Amino acid sequence: MEALAWVIGIGGALYLLFRFPRPSLIFIGVVVAIGAAVGGFFYAQDQLAKRKAAKVTAKVFYDLEKCSAEYPLWIGILNESDDTVEKFSFTIEGHLEGYSDPLYDSGYSGYSSDRIIPSGEGVTACWTLPKQAYGASEQRVSLNPPETLVWTVKNIRLTFRDR
Repeated sequence: MEALAWVIGIGGALYLLFRFPRPSLIFIGVVVAIGAAVGGFFYAQDQLAKRKAAKVTAKVFYDLEKCSAEYPLWIGILNESDDTVEKFSFTIEGHLEGYSDPLYDSGYSGYSSDRIIPSGEGVTACWTLPKQAYGASEQRVSLNPPETLVWTVKNIRLTFRDR
């Protein structure tokens, strides 16, 4: 039944195109122009948001001098955008040097904070280790303590203050 509706719709459109070619082509042109304008607007908005988010960077280190054994990961977040960050969340992974599969992984939900970071400023804090990554063997994790791993911050999600 749905296929029949498509056939009738396409047939009707072709009839109008051949019966009234100039108005039909003008209508199609207007629809395409409006679609391109709307698509271009949303594309530009997305690119501006990505550029702003790229100006917020994060670093993570396993550091028992600055942090405690309970919270051994020192994480610094720097806001070099022109806007204030109201909230942020991120994920952390711990890898062996030269390997891509993590031994530790905070998962999608990861870590989050409502700490406000004004433009041009940064914050640091000590955080807990993430959980053992799914698929990482107990033996491999026990043979490679956290201080020997390469730690990375990924998937930074930001909420900026409205101007």
